[in-house]
Amino acid sequence: MSLSRFVVSGLLVSAFAAVVGCSSEGSGKEEEDVAATESELKLSGTRYLGKIKNGETRKGYYYAPPTYRSYGFDAKGGDEITVDVRSVYGDGMGWITDSKYNVLAFNDDASPSTLDAKVKYKVPAGKAAASYRIVFRDYDLLDATFNVTLNIKSTVPTTCDYDGQSYQQGDQFASTDGCNTCSCGADGAVACTKRACVCNPAAETHRNYVGTPQQCMVIRYTCPAGQVQFSNACGCGCETVQ
Repeated sequence: MSLSRFVVSGLLVSAFAAVVGCSSEGSGKEEEDVAATESELKLSGTRYLGKIKNGETRKGYYYAPPTYRSYGFDAKGGDEITVDVRSVYGDGMGWITDSKYNVLAFNDDASPSTLDAKVKYKVPAGKAAASYRIVFRDYDLLDATFNVTLNIKSTVPTTCDYDGQSYQQGDQFASTDGCNTCSCGADGAVACTKRACVCNPAAETHRNYVGTPQQCMVIRYTCPAGQVQFSNACGCGCETVQ
C-alpha cells in the first residue's frame, strides 16, 4: 500500500514538472515573439517629447498609456547613431525609427547583465539629412524614469562652401572682404573674424578696383588673362594671381 502511494506520488510529481516545464518554455517564446514583432513593425501610440541634441541626455518619465515615448533628432548619410536607454528600476526597450515611426533598429538588453537598452544604426551613405526618432518604453509597461542619451558619429568628412570654394573641417581661408580670416567648422558652418577693414587701394598695386561696394552689387565685369575677380570692404575689381 505504501509502495502504491509512492508510485502514484512520483507520477504526480513528474506530471507537474512536465507542466511547469512546458509553461516556462511557452512564456519565453511569447516574450521573444513580442520583442520580435515590435522590432519589425511600425510603432503606434507614441507621445512625442521634443528634440534631443547630439551628446545630450534627457530624462523622461514613462507611464502607459500611450505605449511609447519618443524624442526627435536629425542625421545624415554615413552617421553612426548610438542610443542608450537607462533606468534604475525600469526595464528599458529602445528603437530608432524614421519620422513616421517605421522601425530601423531595436534593442532590449544591451548585455546579459543589464536591463538597459543600447540601440545602434548607421544611416546609409549618400542619404540626405532627415528627421529620426528615439522611441522607448518599459518592457512590462510599468511606471519608470528613463535617461535617454543620443550620440552621433559622422563618418563623412565635413565640408564648407564659401565664395564658390569647398573647404574641409578645420581649414582657414581669407574672407571675401580681404582683411578677415574664416574657418570651416565641425557643423559645416563658416565663421569669420570681424576686424574692421582699412581700405587703401593706392597701396594694393596688384589690384585694379572697378567700383565701390555699392556699385559692385549691380555691375558686371570680366578680368583679363592672369587676373581674377575680387571683392572686399573697399570695392571690387581684378587682381593678379600671386
